Amino acid sequence: MPPNATPRKRVVSSPAVKREAEESDTSGHGIAKKPKLESNLRFYNSPMVTVKVGLGRLPFYVHKNLLCDHSPYFTAALKGSFKESAGSMELKEDDVEAFERLIQWLYKRDIVVSPIGNAPTTANRYRELIELYILADKFDIPRLRNYVMTLLFDTIKSPDGAFRQGTTSDHEFCPRMSAVLLVYENTVKDSLIRKFMAAFVVWHFTLRTYEDKLFWTRTAKFPELIKDVTVNLARRADNHSDPLGDISHFLEPIPNEKLAES
Repeated sequence: MPPNATPRKRVVSSPAVKREAEESDTSGHGIAKKPKLESNLRFYNSPMVTVKVGLGRLPFYVHKNLLCDHSPYFTAALKGSFKESAGSMELKEDDVEAFERLIQWLYKRDIVVSPIGNAPTTANRYRELIELYILADKFDIPRLRNYVMTLLFDTIKSPDGAFRQGTTSDHEFCPRMSAVLLVYENTVKDSLIRKFMAAFVVWHFTLRTYEDKLFWTRTAKFPELIKDVTVNLARRADNHSDPLGDISHFLEPIPNEKLAES
């Protein structure tokens, strides 16, 4: 963008978006039911806030209550004692694309990501989903974390629940080692997406991967990854079943939602 150019606005509150959010059905995969009247009233009466994201400070214009109702992070930033001034806040360290998908999900309970296809597009899909999960972790949005996890499972499994043919480290449906390391670089101990990745490394990476010196060179920088892989290897040796056979191992229990205080 030229130095004097005016940043383009990301308006995420159009009537069309509102209608889509209201009309979407529930699928059991994080898609919201039609909001109740109380939510609609809060939504329509909510002031807008400007969230400037990335080093370029790209502005997103979002309903304040929508952010605060879903995230304690935004509640503290916009309503708490440390609230940002004049309805604006900055997230310089965060990725613009990932934040845009977060806003898509808040309004529509759905997101746009790269399709399941050949190796490059599937690799992009993993990166996009992982980056969104990292933001959901940072802003403490468990429903979004669960939603991203369902999309990760959709990537490795076909609609009938069977693993897609070629779901090993030699094929396109497997997360690359770069995706595994991205998770361990940006998440905390006991994160469920770490649990997902460690299980995948053990149950779906091939022997050739373990024989590759580069694999051990890269993982040596992440002792928690080595620990998680070792634990899963022990479980596999003890004839435990593949934990990726059941998505419930990787989903968080969600307490009843309560609207944030105005």
